[in-house]
Amino acid sequence: MNKALALLAAVLAVSPVAGVAASPRGATPPVTTIRTLSFEFVGQLLNSAPGVTPATHEHYGYLSYASGLRAFDGVPEDETTALFTFYANARTLRVISDGPMRIITRVGRLTIYRDLSSNGSFSDPGTFSDGAPVLVARFRQQVVVDTVSNTFTTFHENRITSTKPFGVGAKRVQLGVVGETFTTEFSGHSNMPGPPSGYFGGFAGSR
Repeated sequence: MNKALALLAAVLAVSPVAGVAASPRGATPPVTTIRTLSFEFVGQLLNSAPGVTPATHEHYGYLSYASGLRAFDGVPEDETTALFTFYANARTLRVISDGPMRIITRVGRLTIYRDLSSNGSFSDPGTFSDGAPVLVARFRQQVVVDTVSNTFTTFHENRITSTKPFGVGAKRVQLGVVGETFTTEFSGHSNMPGPPSGYFGGFAGSR
């Protein structure tokens, strides 16, 4: 009897307690989802030349702020140290003239990248799309251009179509959830014919 009790005690000493899962070594950490998105953008844009059909549009750059995350890997805090970049492609649906104003409607796709290489350069727009895509959204954009001052504002309604977790230190983070929406607003100055076709800054947030 004493031998049986001793054997039982030895087994309990090396076994996990019932109902408590042992954490395996090297296990992938759980994902923290940031549901309330808040971003700030710095970027440039490139429009197709007048008369090109169909008219196309691209805008690209980096995030100077991302809620809950570190946006830069050092100083100066600009495209050369940004940890998140973005690239968007769109097509123009229509242009409406209203005196000196031009109201442009576009639809397209925005991709936000996690780019640990910190190699962004506005002289090479492709450097803003060479990271790992962490969020993709379809958007509808309205641009209001003042042809007298060559300034513009934009409003975008974005719907997330893809989002992938990424590592931040020992944690994993995900930006938003597929199907959720956020809006974006830019203010900028045109530079036609360019390149670039314009410069802008702006922000985005969950609805």
